[in-house]
Amino acid sequence: MNQHSLKILEYEKIINLIRGKCRTPYGQSEVDKIKPLFVKKEIEQKQTEISQLKDIINFGLPFPLYRLDDCLEQLQHSKVEDIYLEEKEILLILGLIKDSIGLNKYDKENRKNFPLIDSYLTQIRAFPELKAEIERAISEDGEIKDSASRQLRSIRQELGESKRKITAKLEQILNKQDKLPGWQDDIVTIRNERYVIGVPTSKFQSNLGILHDRSQTGATLFIEPKETVELNNRINMLYQEELQEIVRILKAITAEIGSRSEALIENCHLIGILDAVHACADFSNGIDGHQPIIKDEPEFSFIDVRHPLLIVQFKDAEKVIPNSINLDDNRQAILITGPNTGGKTIALKTVGLSLLMAQSGLHIAADDKSEVGIFHNIFADIGDEQSIELSLSTFSSHITNIIDGLKNANGNVLLLFDEIGAGTDPKEGSALAEAIILNALNKGARMIVTTHYSQLKTLAMEYPQLENGSLEFDRQTLAPTFVLRIGLPGSSYAVEIAGRLGLPEEICKKASSLLSSGEKSLDKLIKNLEEELKELKNDKLELTEKLSTASELENFYRTRMERLTNDVEAEKKKALDETLDYLVSTRREMEHLVKEIRNSQASDKAVKEFHRNLKAREDGIKQKQKKEKKQKIDHAVFSAGDTVEIISMKQSGEIDELIGKNKAKIKIGNMFTTVELRNLRKIEKQQKTIRQAYKDYSVESDEKVEREIHLRGLTAEEALDKLDIFLDRAIVNGLTQIYVIHGKGAGILRKTLTD
Repeated sequence: MNQHSLKILEYEKIINLIRGKCRTPYGQSEVDKIKPLFVKKEIEQKQTEISQLKDIINFGLPFPLYRLDDCLEQLQHSKVEDIYLEEKEILLILGLIKDSIGLNKYDKENRKNFPLIDSYLTQIRAFPELKAEIERAISEDGEIKDSASRQLRSIRQELGESKRKITAKLEQILNKQDKLPGWQDDIVTIRNERYVIGVPTSKFQSNLGILHDRSQTGATLFIEPKETVELNNRINMLYQEELQEIVRILKAITAEIGSRSEALIENCHLIGILDAVHACADFSNGIDGHQPIIKDEPEFSFIDVRHPLLIVQFKDAEKVIPNSINLDDNRQAILITGPNTGGKTIALKTVGLSLLMAQSGLHIAADDKSEVGIFHNIFADIGDEQSIELSLSTFSSHITNIIDGLKNANGNVLLLFDEIGAGTDPKEGSALAEAIILNALNKGARMIVTTHYSQLKTLAMEYPQLENGSLEFDRQTLAPTFVLRIGLPGSSYAVEIAGRLGLPEEICKKASSLLSSGEKSLDKLIKNLEEELKELKNDKLELTEKLSTASELENFYRTRMERLTNDVEAEKKKALDETLDYLVSTRREMEHLVKEIRNSQASDKAVKEFHRNLKAREDGIKQKQKKEKKQKIDHAVFSAGDTVEIISMKQSGEIDELIGKNKAKIKIGNMFTTVELRNLRKIEKQQKTIRQAYKDYSVESDEKVEREIHLRGLTAEEALDKLDIFLDRAIVNGLTQIYVIHGKGAGILRKTLTD
């Protein structure tokens, strides 16, 4: 990839930001290897790794990746025979071992949901026995513990006893000399690694003991009494034995590390990869990034793309205006026009940098439906790059970059030229810009260029593969909106902006009059198109709102219809079941009566009994019909204001108004629904059970309504579904306050539920 383009598009800044999020030197080394790739499979794998680790960060258990110092050199040294690592060096390796164990054991039940990350975690070797051995021998402060070996414990116990003995002996000598005038305080000290006492210089005699040192003032001499020489010698011998035992212990631990050094070095590499992916995922969270769709063809379609460095600067993606832009088979190039400071340069950089990031396997600050193809090279000429050292003017530096781009232009190359043809005579610059654009189009290169030259805006009429674009400008406030519009050329608004900044009105009028008729006509056309586009946007917004309302109503009535259909089917089934039961029981009774009649040889008594049973059955049916008829008559006595129960819904409400002879409009809480009278049952007000009330309505319900819902650990989609149902119940049951428990985590669930 062209190095000048990487620099001018600030690709290195992105890499440095990601590098700064690494927790290990191994991760930093892996981030330094990030570069644009050209194989679709490789790009997709790296982006998917980031997506999986991003999900772990946002929704999984805390990822056990902690800060580590580089210990590769120590691991290499551990392989050499008969050398040993110092305590502090071994502690560096202990940190690596602890991280390795934590990563190897991490969430084994659920990490199969993240197969790419799981493959790295599975490869990491855990050495719990080596961890235990090091921790048994070396403290967190880097000191060898007594528990490192039995021999060391024994030596130190004897050493401690010897120190107590010699101290007691020296204090005894000092106590005997207390009555001598001129002696110092009773202090036992150490000089030249020997336990000694202080004696005034004036009282020193050679027979007192061995002289080791004198004080800075010369007033005190430090002597070792003859009585303690053997004890001092023994203490020094014990120190030597202690040192030898420590060296032996360190050599043993070093040998254990050395036998596992290759696996530990591989762990460093794997931890580096995971650390780099973790840093990329963390950066993706920071820029509200997503994994785009990767395509083989050199084209792209960015949806709501933002410049990542602007998001980092403002620390909020919502503060950066998103834009949508694409180059494909139907659009080879875009010519962007518009005022200064309107965002043209940022638009070029956003496209170029987003392409580089995507091809490097990174997430981009765009919608996840965005598509990114693979470009073999990107050539960018952006900004003022005049050079005193190379004697290059602004124009010369631009042309040098453009020549480099045109020389390599083909169907797999993207050209990004800012203010093409600027820096020289406008007429010549415009002609040169047109020739450059046409040459690039003929070579099949993809291209986005920005310009102020009005003449270039008409090229799109002659060359369909080139399309105009512009950065939106508010004529009322004379301020840019930074919104990119494809298909519509823009104006520079130089005269208007100059007037707003304080240029005298007469100068502005004169400048306007000096504009050619063609430029005036073009500006007028652009103005008319902008006004029409604004009206279309307003109409679209209004239609969208109406469509949304219609969709909600459609869903509401579809739900009601489905519920009613289910109720009807249930009633049909119930009626059929009752009829079947009735027929079966009647048949059995008839068979029984016939049997009795036969047995009694059709006696008068049996026949009368048969007729009496039939009469009773007939009376029962008539009584049931009479009751149902009465219920139908009762339906006719409903009136507005009555409290009723909707039988199919098992919900109570109030009749708002009667509709015709068979229907009524029912108010349930803050909602209204239309129900047939036959599906209503009148409720006497004194029988109504009030659970909770919202202003002027209440709800009858035997179901206990909770005020609190726990959503911790759920995905955003699951949580929204549960919260939606919970809110419905809360509203219907008249609750005035509820509690939603969402947990802390990365804050994504809280933000989603709050929105």
